[in-house]
Amino acid sequence: MALMSCSKEVEIEQPAYKSKVAVDGWIEAGDYANVILTRSSPFLTDYDSASIRNTFLNTAKVTIITGSGDSEILTLFRKDEFFPPFIYKSIRLKGQAGESYQLKIETRGETITANTSIPNPPLVNRIQMIPASDTTVTIEASIDDPADAENFYYTEINTRNIDTRFHPSSRPLTTDQGFNGQTTTLRVGRSNQPDPLNIHHIDLKRNLPRREFAISDTVLVKVSCLDKNAYQILNAIYLDHLSSDNPFSFVEKKTTTNIEGGIGRWTGQASVTWMVLYRP
Repeated sequence: MALMSCSKEVEIEQPAYKSKVAVDGWIEAGDYANVILTRSSPFLTDYDSASIRNTFLNTAKVTIITGSGDSEILTLFRKDEFFPPFIYKSIRLKGQAGESYQLKIETRGETITANTSIPNPPLVNRIQMIPASDTTVTIEASIDDPADAENFYYTEINTRNIDTRFHPSSRPLTTDQGFNGQTTTLRVGRSNQPDPLNIHHIDLKRNLPRREFAISDTVLVKVSCLDKNAYQILNAIYLDHLSSDNPFSFVEKKTTTNIEGGIGRWTGQASVTWMVLYRP
């Protein structure tokens, strides 16, 4: 008996698409400005390392302007921990708490702008490891939350010999709704998901319980304060990333952005960093 079947090849036509400048930019109190620029691509684009490199914008004029009127044109550097391995950075201006920063990008006849500010840093009392088992720990950060304003927190981690740089913890964003003006505890979980904010490292090989660290780990923990706009943007990116991993989740709106004339984010933060390790 011979079984025969036929199939019809279906070609999906790519709708008209206008590429936009995609910005991944941030400035931290006490540190230099960082901006990664690429061009967005249609959903059906075939990606490989060469095509990703071709989306990078390495001839743009990138300027930051402070609220007090100072300005600097950023310099392009090669940094292998990023991909594509290029980033625009300031070499003179550093972020300051209480200051605002405008980003201006000029490329191929387009002008893209964004604004952010840096609030005061968080009041961190203690960050410690708590045993979860004989071989694993969790991390908790105790903070005093000021009562004079609404506060927005962002936690990042960098595990020695595992990570190449800081990336968001498992649930990195928190508002002080419910504990405004009080001392509270933020749980800083290990993240082994691809980072939605352009982080490439994935900690999957160690087979640790979700959000727990190895008891032998040395972890740099960064707790930051954001302004409301930066919180909303980073939270939208984070939720969009979670939705992309869930086949039953349907996002009906575009991810929030503060980039005028493009997409992405330009955010400021003030941070406190602790090195945390377990000592019985």
